[in-house]
Amino acid sequence: MITLRPIATTDASAVADAVVQSRDALRRWMVWYRDEYDARDAAAWIEASLATAAAGTGIQFAVLSDVQSLLGVIGFEDVSDQTGRAMIGYWLATPATGHGIGRQAIALALDWARAQPRLHFVWAVVAEANLPSRRVLEANRFHLIGARGTDERGDLALLYELELRSAAA
Repeated sequence: MITLRPIATTDASAVADAVVQSRDALRRWMVWYRDEYDARDAAAWIEASLATAAAGTGIQFAVLSDVQSLLGVIGFEDVSDQTGRAMIGYWLATPATGHGIGRQAIALALDWARAQPRLHFVWAVVAEANLPSRRVLEANRFHLIGARGTDERGDLALLYELELRSAAA
């Protein structure tokens, strides 16, 4: 059983440790990754995330195991009152992958999103070659709606979308 809670400044060391555990995967899929990523970088990201949350334009959650250890991060960015849309992003520490945790984390995050009256759609950008990430979106009823060209890593960037209150969601 996993839980989500808003990211906190006290998570910086755990985030940095999860990055170290996941270097190969993050290097491949996350444009923000760099080999020198450390607790200071994690703290700076958390501070920026908390500012975004205070502004109401995003929120980041720690994905926690049943013993409250950090397994990854999931969140919403670009939350817009005008469009009713938000982008979901996520990553798990490598030891947590392959156990259904990503699917569960997205489902819990979507529960949060559905409770936000201003949100109607959630979207994601995923590299075509990132099959595990695509599978967890599809397991949560996201639909492939198109492509956005080639991303920073040279992969085709696929666009997925979910209508939060549709009968199919």
